[in-house]
Amino acid sequence: MRRIFYLLLLLIPVFSHAQITCEVSPADTLICFRDSMAFKTMVTGIGPITYQWQKDQENIPEATDSILAFSHALESDTGYYRCVVSNGIDTDTSNSAHLRMYPAMKFDTLYRYNELGCRGDCKGQFKTLISGGTPPYDYVWGGGYSQDTIVFGLCMGEYTLKVYDSDACRIDSTYYVDVLKSPHISFISYLTDYYSPQDTFYLTNPNVTVEFPLEYRDSIVNWEWDFDDEYTVPDVNPVMHTYAKTGDYAILLNVTDLNGCDTTVIHDISVKVAELKIPYAFTPNGDGKNDQFMIQIVGNADVDFREAYLGNEIVIFDRWGKKVYSQINYKSGDWDGRNLPDGVYFYILKCQGQYEDEVFRGAIHILGKGF
Repeated sequence: MRRIFYLLLLLIPVFSHAQITCEVSPADTLICFRDSMAFKTMVTGIGPITYQWQKDQENIPEATDSILAFSHALESDTGYYRCVVSNGIDTDTSNSAHLRMYPAMKFDTLYRYNELGCRGDCKGQFKTLISGGTPPYDYVWGGGYSQDTIVFGLCMGEYTLKVYDSDACRIDSTYYVDVLKSPHISFISYLTDYYSPQDTFYLTNPNVTVEFPLEYRDSIVNWEWDFDDEYTVPDVNPVMHTYAKTGDYAILLNVTDLNGCDTTVIHDISVKVAELKIPYAFTPNGDGKNDQFMIQIVGNADVDFREAYLGNEIVIFDRWGKKVYSQINYKSGDWDGRNLPDGVYFYILKCQGQYEDEVFRGAIHILGKGF
């Protein structure tokens, strides 16, 4: 019996240490609609601890952490909360914590009350009506010029309205300012004799033609071309313009559509001085490599060099001065040696420019076996 008595004495501290207590904070909370908050537990005693939160004395499913958090509290979340904790030996129920909420505000209306304007006019106007909460309200409009429940002077885009009541509670709403739809017009630039779109032109042939598709004609009233060199042309399509200087230019197409709205489309071009790359030899041996007399524009090898000039003429002579080949408007690669023997030949290439002509002279080697 004495041994049993001593064992019971040893167990007494175990049971005393197993006792736990729990307290929840904050005890009384007043928040705004959709605010965030959290109840926390403070437990004394040994663990491990299990938690079960209750609302109005009913268990909350899956609420088994030490913290009960509300990321966007709703009116349905108001009530009394407590936490039941246990360490497997002892159990304690916390104090009841009260979650209260200020009266919720709501947007009764938020609408545009003027006609749509043109893009860039900044004439948008919106109006709102708020109820609930604790008046008076403070309106913070994201853009334009506000006057309590209205805002005006809005450009196209998305904005946010924030409304505060006297309890410092807030509600937000986004609103979008639209405009009259303008035709998605575009245009291309090209040389008069070459209809592929391009952005690089040369001072020896600075004749730029611009054009927008005819399908846009039914949706516009008038238009004007601005070539960025103090030269404008109204209501002509297509239109050609000749540049007098090298440089980078922004060609503008200013359009007025059927709604009376103006749209500007910009297309950038460059006018440069052409530099030719003329080879000193080629090998017409049929291997597909360097088989023709090729002439290229330096820095723009994929473009036909004829586009840099108004026209050209080439004449080829042998070493005794006999003409062996000639062509007007020579295209790179047209001459392949014409079965001439290997040797040195001489060329004269005359290129006609807008403001002055250029003449190129040099020697060309035909090497039938390659090199």
